[in-house]
Amino acid sequence: MKITDYHYYPDSDELDLVINVDQPRAAISVPLEDEFFFLRVDPETDEIVGATIMNASHYLGQLAHAFAVKAFDDPNVRFFLERRVEAFALETA
Repeated sequence: MKITDYHYYPDSDELDLVINVDQPRAAISVPLEDEFFFLRVDPETDEIVGATIMNASHYLGQLAHAFAVKAFDDPNVRFFLERRVEAFALETA
């Protein structure tokens, strides 16, 4: 999965991520268990083509704080570190 573009809307504090496609496309929003995230799914192909982070400043602020205080038990920090290690492993394989 690759973020190919993004758009931030300060008035609504939403961050829209374009995923695996060159241009945003029509999609339906699917809420996730995480209160901040919605997946954007192409209704014709069921392909994930984006994601929306609501209240992005708060979410990203929490994430930045978790990294700053080295909260390695935070699930978001662990997730990021695991993905980075996976990416490095693939690059060296």
